[in-house]
Amino acid sequence: MDGHVREPVGLCDGGSPITQTLVQRSGSGNYDAPVANDMAIGVDTRGARDASVVSLSELGLIGLMLLPGGLIVFLGFNAGGYFPGTPAVVALVLTQILLVRIVQARHPFEGLASTTLVAIGALACYAALTLASGIWSHSMSRALIEFDRAWLYLLVLVLFGTVQASADNLRWLIRGLVLGVSIVCVSGLMTRLLPSVWHTAPDVSNERLSYPVTYWNTLGLLAAIGIVLAFHLSCSLGERRVVRVLAAGVLPLLAATLFFTFSRGAMLAGAMGLVVYALVARPRGLPSAALAAIPTTAVLLFFAYRANLLDTLDPTTPRAVDQGHRVALVACACVLVGMATRLLLASVLDPRLRRRRSWPRANASLKRGVLLTTVAAVAVGVVAFFALGAPHALAHDWDRFIDGASTTTKGGDLRQRLTDPSNDGRTPLWRVALHGFSASSIHGVGAGMYQTLWDRERSQFGYVVNAHSLYLQAMAELGVPGLLLLLVLVGATILGLALRARGRQRTLYGALLAVAVVWVLHAGVDWDWEMPVVTIGFFAIAGLALSARGRVGRGWTPNHNTRLVLALLCLVTVALPVSIIGSQTRLGQAEHALYASNCAAATPAALSSIGWLDVRPEPYEIVGLCDIQRGQPRLALTAMREARSKDPRSWETYYALAIAQASAGMDPRANAELALRLNPLEPLTREAAKEFRGSSPTEWVTRAAIVRAVALKSNDLSIVPSSY
Repeated sequence: MDGHVREPVGLCDGGSPITQTLVQRSGSGNYDAPVANDMAIGVDTRGARDASVVSLSELGLIGLMLLPGGLIVFLGFNAGGYFPGTPAVVALVLTQILLVRIVQARHPFEGLASTTLVAIGALACYAALTLASGIWSHSMSRALIEFDRAWLYLLVLVLFGTVQASADNLRWLIRGLVLGVSIVCVSGLMTRLLPSVWHTAPDVSNERLSYPVTYWNTLGLLAAIGIVLAFHLSCSLGERRVVRVLAAGVLPLLAATLFFTFSRGAMLAGAMGLVVYALVARPRGLPSAALAAIPTTAVLLFFAYRANLLDTLDPTTPRAVDQGHRVALVACACVLVGMATRLLLASVLDPRLRRRRSWPRANASLKRGVLLTTVAAVAVGVVAFFALGAPHALAHDWDRFIDGASTTTKGGDLRQRLTDPSNDGRTPLWRVALHGFSASSIHGVGAGMYQTLWDRERSQFGYVVNAHSLYLQAMAELGVPGLLLLLVLVGATILGLALRARGRQRTLYGALLAVAVVWVLHAGVDWDWEMPVVTIGFFAIAGLALSARGRVGRGWTPNHNTRLVLALLCLVTVALPVSIIGSQTRLGQAEHALYASNCAAATPAALSSIGWLDVRPEPYEIVGLCDIQRGQPRLALTAMREARSKDPRSWETYYALAIAQASAGMDPRANAELALRLNPLEPLTREAAKEFRGSSPTEWVTRAAIVRAVALKSNDLSIVPSSY
């Protein structure tokens, strides 16, 4: 140190001395690893004014670290962020925060490191490719919506990548993530255990817990991530005692939430994450956390498993409610016991574990004994593996997994799916993605176009939008470049975290590496990319954990004019999220009005949606259907043709145009047959082709009214309100 007084720093400046010495001041230093010498830096004591500036900077940085947890709560209660308007809102918020950081922080890019820049570059190119794919897919609406989601992730990565990594920042980030995940998961668990207190409307696959994110596998993955991070908080002796105790208490609740989702993929990914954490982080407080959390979690899961009426289509029957109340009482007891046990161990066992700065080295005889024991155990295991017929059983399970059959349950007992090796119908989805890739491996079919592949090539009926695999869908939609960019992004994140987990902050980086592994594995078998509630945490971790550490340099510091240019660029990028928010809001209003037979409200709302963003076919379809209802089929023809031009590979636009043609007494058969070819297993297209087989204009008009009524009664159109 040069002994000079440190100059005040701007809002969210990661180099704040108070921020970097928070652990030392609080007396909760990192006992899992040595503390870096350069973290003990003097602070400005010249006056209250400078101290207040630093304090505001520290609070701003803590708020930024807690932001991903808060966004998880917001997204969790908004369908996980699946629908277009929600990611746009989050992107708008993040853009404003990044703008403030660029303008206010003295060193706004001090965290940028080479690994971070590689990840940012890969994701930026992936987002650009996503947007450009609208050129060859001829569906700019799908490309824009997919780009907006990728843009959101890029903002998260850039924002947290500019913050300098420190133990304080990482701890606050983890705490915020656990808090946000716990709020969402415990809220969902309450609806299952105490439906009279928190009642929710029936949902698709109501026997599996999905509230509030609306998709059970996403909720399961969220709980799995929360389990890994909460277990880390309970293990880490560098955490405050109250944090360790609260983390031990929330673990049984997160495990129960994961169980009631019956998400096998999330369970397996979470288990692998815990193994990675234990092997890589090797926290000193592992015995204390395990003794406090494992028994209580096991007890709660035992009672949850026995509550067989809570995994039925109607888990609110009187008997099911009684079971839920019993499980709720057990849950409260397990939480209290877990917290009390962890508090006791924090006073009794943790001090002893803390004093063990290094584990004793084993002598030569002990090493030989361990080696011989390991070899003997492996030999016995191999013999038992073959003697018990495990190879045949594994081959059978593998065949069932590859077969792609749906999971089977006897008597509606959903617990049986936990031991079912099938992949629940994913194999056909993956085959369609691979076929699409083989047909266009250079640039793919275009972002968001997998749904059209599935509609055209599927071998079974079912409404599917995503391939249930991030990597296969990227191959199908964006070809080899998209897959390579995605692999570079994931590889840089995993490799960077793995390298840093070998350093002084092994426990912290081991926890983040475990979470990254959980997300990367699960994204290969589900559509987590489309659910920001479980993905923004991954990119926040990637940005912060891979950023520069220590106090070597300040990175690139832009001058005043450069800051203004960057600020203007941030303001320009606001245009797309604002347009999507306006378009989606008005489109939702138009959809609800249409299905309420209120075209007087539906038409102006749809026209307003077009005014906000004139690339989507859905508003034109609504306008056309309302024109037909008002007896103006000629006007409907114009609207439906415009809808077709916005998404020329969608069966729905040709189907809607056929209805408009028939309503006007024009021959609809060509468009009806084309819609059938684009989606041959869709009941609506098959019925329309059948109804429009005649050659009489009068008959077409009569049949058009029938087809239109059937279409609006179905849930197979993209203009169905999201609440249906």
